[in-house]
Amino acid sequence: MVAHIFSLAFIAVIAIFSVPGSSLFSWHPFLMTIGYIGFLFQAILVFSRESCLFSDLKHKNKINIHWILNALGVFSILIAYAAIYYHKEDIQKPHLKTWHGTVGIITIFYTIVQFIAGHNLTIFNFFIRKFVKYQSLCMYHATSGTFLYVLACLSISLGIYSNWFSESTPFYVGYLCFAITAMLGLIVTNQVTAKYVTGKLYMASQKAVLKQQQKKSQPTKIKTK
Repeated sequence: MVAHIFSLAFIAVIAIFSVPGSSLFSWHPFLMTIGYIGFLFQAILVFSRESCLFSDLKHKNKINIHWILNALGVFSILIAYAAIYYHKEDIQKPHLKTWHGTVGIITIFYTIVQFIAGHNLTIFNFFIRKFVKYQSLCMYHATSGTFLYVLACLSISLGIYSNWFSESTPFYVGYLCFAITAMLGLIVTNQVTAKYVTGKLYMASQKAVLKQQQKKSQPTKIKTK
């Protein structure tokens, strides 16, 4: 539940200081925050046992919610990109001249690729299982998604460091947003690591212990001369 509170707090801060609708630019930080900190973050938490609001649902239903939230997130992100693109065109400013812009466009492209890959994984899972284990594909998708979200957190952090943010907010708001961004990135990383790395290591150790117990329980043969 703490993760959901952090997410909502970050969105509220950006909404207060960006004042969406006050200008064309104002939609960029607000909708990007809605996309990455809102929809995409909640889409990942759908599969979390500790922070999930849908813990009682079946896995199949969770996948559907995950897909819907991701679709809403991608839509918000594309609208946010359109807002900053046309804003710069209006004021005749060059594009991709900052680290925030460069990392941001890479993150958006990666987000679209990740969304399409996950969508195909859901639709063509019966066909894909003939060539690769479905569990392995899920692990690859989750690992790629984790890297994507860390990249998104980096892009957001660079946005917090921008001139607009520093001029529009008190200094302590920047530190607060940095801390929340880092926290959200750690939550996502920990969730995927716990499921696919720590969980597999635990299962492997349990199998090894079980084999040792089976060997000890087997009666020893006595050699007779």
